[in-house]
Amino acid sequence: MGNYSIFTDFEKQKLLKKVADEYKRLKKPKYWILERLGISKSTYHDWLKTGGITKSKAPHKVWNKTSKEIEDEIIKIRDNLELYRSERAPNGIARQLEEKGMFMTSTGVWKVLNRNGKSRDLKAKNKIFIIYPRGEKFLDVVCIDDIMLSNEKPRDLAIFNAVDEYSRESVAISFVLHRSNQHDVIGIIKQIKTNYGRLPKTIRLDNARAHKSILVKKYCEKNNIKLQFIDPGTPQQNWPVETFNGVIRKDLIKTCLIDWDNYKNNDILLEEYREYYNTKKLLNSDPLKRTPREISTGITSKTTQIRLKVKLLRKHKGQVIAREYTLNNYQLFCQNNLSEMCVN
Repeated sequence: MGNYSIFTDFEKQKLLKKVADEYKRLKKPKYWILERLGISKSTYHDWLKTGGITKSKAPHKVWNKTSKEIEDEIIKIRDNLELYRSERAPNGIARQLEEKGMFMTSTGVWKVLNRNGKSRDLKAKNKIFIIYPRGEKFLDVVCIDDIMLSNEKPRDLAIFNAVDEYSRESVAISFVLHRSNQHDVIGIIKQIKTNYGRLPKTIRLDNARAHKSILVKKYCEKNNIKLQFIDPGTPQQNWPVETFNGVIRKDLIKTCLIDWDNYKNNDILLEEYREYYNTKKLLNSDPLKRTPREISTGITSKTTQIRLKVKLLRKHKGQVIAREYTLNNYQLFCQNNLSEMCVN
């Protein structure tokens, strides 16, 4: 093991001054001077950043820690296994707190869960792929895909999903008791027209045989619908519906909430989940944390407007003014419900 020298703050500052003086006097490179003084370059630059003052090793303390009452409410929601997984995530918990008059960001909720050992690690996936330009209006581009639940004959089970790219709203969903075919694709397009009164301009699909069938092409040509197929092996290009598939798997398919023996009831469950996803699921990708229905209609709820107002006040005028404004203008659950909103 190497020998290490321990310097006091005074000695560090004295050596920094000596390096500066020698640099001016000798006109030599700094690495040459540091080598003569026995100081490594990394150590010198570390001292230079702090001015020769040792960094404080005091433990991190949250100055505006969430009150015990709100922490208990967050833990209660997190431990409720009867809720969808999205509702038990920080974003979903923040939305439920808003309904009870407690305004808190998803970051603040995550910090509470992390302190109580109830958070989970999210590993970022770095992928490079080409995506199509995003749709500019509602129903400009609709992405369609299916989730195969069982490939065991004589009965294959699948869920057909259609998601709008602009708002990420689930525009249609159906449960089929067979391997997906061209009739299911046409059926879900008709379901979009039933739900919204018009057909989409473009439909994006993968390269399955059912999607490329002549019947589907003729139906789309007749109704002026453009067919757009993704590149083979790149489901990332169909990201809106693939994201929805991942969410519905976590919330519904891999849980005990859905009964695979009762096929008639599954359509009702899927329609209930579609309504929940469109009206209550807050989107992490949206800066205002709006729901898909708010994006598609352009009508924001009162809680979203309050959230935006408080966010702007925190950014431009500070936490204290934002807290006073919220307490004076809205009836909230308790006095400390704005804690951890600005802790990064």
